[in-house]
Amino acid sequence: METATDDTAPQGRCKLAACRASLPPAGPRGGRPPEYCPDRTWPGGKTCKQLAAAQSALHEAFGDAPGATLDSAAGDFARAADAVVVPLSELHTALEQVRGQVTEELTTAAATATGARAEAAEARETTRIAENARTEAEQAQALAEQARSEAETAATEARGEAEQARSEAEQARSERAAAIDAQHRAETQAAAHEATATAATDRATTAEERAATATAELTQARERIAALEAERDALRSTLETERRTHEANEADLRQARDTAQTAAQAAETRVEQAQTHLDQALTRADNAETRVEQAESQLAHVHQRATDAAADAATARAGAETVTSELTQARARLRNLHEILLEPHETDEHLRNRLLASLLHEPVEQPPASDENSAPPTGGTP
Repeated sequence: METATDDTAPQGRCKLAACRASLPPAGPRGGRPPEYCPDRTWPGGKTCKQLAAAQSALHEAFGDAPGATLDSAAGDFARAADAVVVPLSELHTALEQVRGQVTEELTTAAATATGARAEAAEARETTRIAENARTEAEQAQALAEQARSEAETAATEARGEAEQARSEAEQARSERAAAIDAQHRAETQAAAHEATATAATDRATTAEERAATATAELTQARERIAALEAERDALRSTLETERRTHEANEADLRQARDTAQTAAQAAETRVEQAQTHLDQALTRADNAETRVEQAESQLAHVHQRATDAAADAATARAGAETVTSELTQARARLRNLHEILLEPHETDEHLRNRLLASLLHEPVEQPPASDENSAPPTGGTP
């Protein structure tokens, strides 16, 4: 902003910076030429000299021109606003990126959790099937054990019956041998009695009777031996049948045991696989939770940055409000000074005192909105 007067103004020009009109020449009596327009007036009846004095007073009171201070404050406010706009834009972009990333990670985590739950359900189903297979295998093994026990019991009974039949056959053979021995003794006695027929007629008759009895007993013994042998053959056949049945039962038992063991091993393998799948699903779920926690941490960090940026914006806004308040006060002072300048004054000293009193002591009133811009000076032609 230009100063009130311009000491370097060309000769013959008004020293008021806003005027610079041509000055009339000196009078015929000579003397010092005028520095300001002698006849020109501005709004309020002020002359160029009075306006120059008022502007000099303003310059002495404010130092630099108020306009420069206001321009500097406005520039600071604009720079602060520009400095806040860039972080806010970056913050908005970062928030959008974090929102997209968090949404994607949450979607992935939800899909992973759903897959984990499905795998866990499949693992539970596999475990249930394995448990059922194990139960069936245990039942089959129990049935096989029961069949083997029954077969062993039947074999034991058959062996007992065979031993009993063998004992009875041995007893029959002993009785037959005894009968044959008795027959031999009877025949020997009969021969002896025949040699002494006369002396032993009665004894021969008795011997014949005993021989007949022995023969009858021998016949009975032979019949009993035949019956025992037939029973022995039947018992042998039964024992052979039982042995074959026992062997078949043992083969079925071994096959059932092998099948049960195979089923149990397969079930245990499926259970281990299901447990492995479950552990993997739990691991993936833990990883998803870790990623969610990391995303939440990043979101908290971004939120903190947003809070800091908002605090900086609030600080800049407060500074802008302060500058605006100072600008309003400066405008009010300028308006007050302008009104003082427009009022008529007797001398320049009186105008200077009024200006200084207004700048240093008088309270500043808020100007109306319609009087912010001062009217341009009017007057004579420069």
